[in-house]
Amino acid sequence: MQNALRLARLGNTAQTCVKASLQGYATPSTLDVGAASVCLRVEGPCQGILAEQGSIALAVRRSSGESWLPAIAGVPGHHVGRDEEPRNGLLEVMLIARPTTLGGITFLPDESLRAWAPVGIELELAPLKRMDDFHIDDGSGPWLRDRICITSSEAEDFALASGPGDACGGDAGVQQLLAGSGLCYKKGAVSAPPMDEWDLTRTGQYHREVTNGQGSM
Repeated sequence: MQNALRLARLGNTAQTCVKASLQGYATPSTLDVGAASVCLRVEGPCQGILAEQGSIALAVRRSSGESWLPAIAGVPGHHVGRDEEPRNGLLEVMLIARPTTLGGITFLPDESLRAWAPVGIELELAPLKRMDDFHIDDGSGPWLRDRICITSSEAEDFALASGPGDACGGDAGVQQLLAGSGLCYKKGAVSAPPMDEWDLTRTGQYHREVTNGQGSM
């Protein structure tokens, strides 16, 4: 929790603030590993760590009148997508603002993202730190899950090194993190952990490439 608060606070002192439009939500590969995200396009020329490929830590908010939320993102840059076109100016962002029952913090689920930010909305981004390269081979399955975990851990280390944290934790820390962001904390509302491709397979819901006839078992 303390590191999430640190990352959010760093948004206030970031050297740059850029605007990006929300193009959609999690890619199929991200959904396969049980994660959720928003897909953004930077408005205008990309500069700094958004101008090249990489995995980054950043802060995100809906407008200058709201508070920052901590996040991590993959910036594909020159790496091509399914349409074989470079993805300069695009990034996929996971907002880290959902409390866990163990007192930690994790990414917001899809339904919360859709309610907080509809397609077409303009968001403000404060790029904070480039963590590592954008590894095209880490784009799906367990490799993507590992990449998300690694980037989250690197962002946590970066936040920890940024300075002292706030004293509050628990419910008070969650309230502080979400205050003014447009999100609210529903204490006592608990949902099951997200299901990844292995959990879905155990219930008879096979990987999308298998069900589409593009894979084999």
